[in-house]
Amino acid sequence: MEQQPSSSYRPVHRPRPKLKMPLFGNMFGGGGGGKKPSNYEENKWGSKLTPIIVVIALIAIGIDFFNTKNDTSRTFTGADDVKSMAFKGQIAKKWYNVLPAKNEVEYVVEIIGEKGEKRVISFKDEKTNFGDFVVPYNFIEKKEGSLDVTVKRYMKKDSALILKDTLLTLKY
Repeated sequence: MEQQPSSSYRPVHRPRPKLKMPLFGNMFGGGGGGKKPSNYEENKWGSKLTPIIVVIALIAIGIDFFNTKNDTSRTFTGADDVKSMAFKGQIAKKWYNVLPAKNEVEYVVEIIGEKGEKRVISFKDEKTNFGDFVVPYNFIEKKEGSLDVTVKRYMKKDSALILKDTLLTLKY
């Protein structure tokens, strides 16, 4: 006599429904195979708007990453930054910042390099009279690892302009 399976018999390995991610809905294909309740209404905004928001966020993160990596508005400050860099170009702007605590003067110079890149260099805590020799439209040159700066200045002598090189040694 054969045994008949009882009516309460369930197969051991029944298929499990795929899991849905809470915020992303059905975007990655999860949860599509299960039965939906009779009162289920599909949310059109969630399935269409979420991928757009994710893509916009990724684009914004990428733009921010590349802007900070190639940041040209960074100000180089201090003896270590100035000593480790090399620059050669024309001075575009020069200004002074007076620091109120001790009334110290900070010289700030914007240099346009040979390739058109701009650098802003702050000569804070510099103890020579560097700011007196630097004027916009003069050319400035410095080699890496040195504190010697060459400034090519135009001087007026007998109604003629003379180019004079001035070698300044920065002291911190």
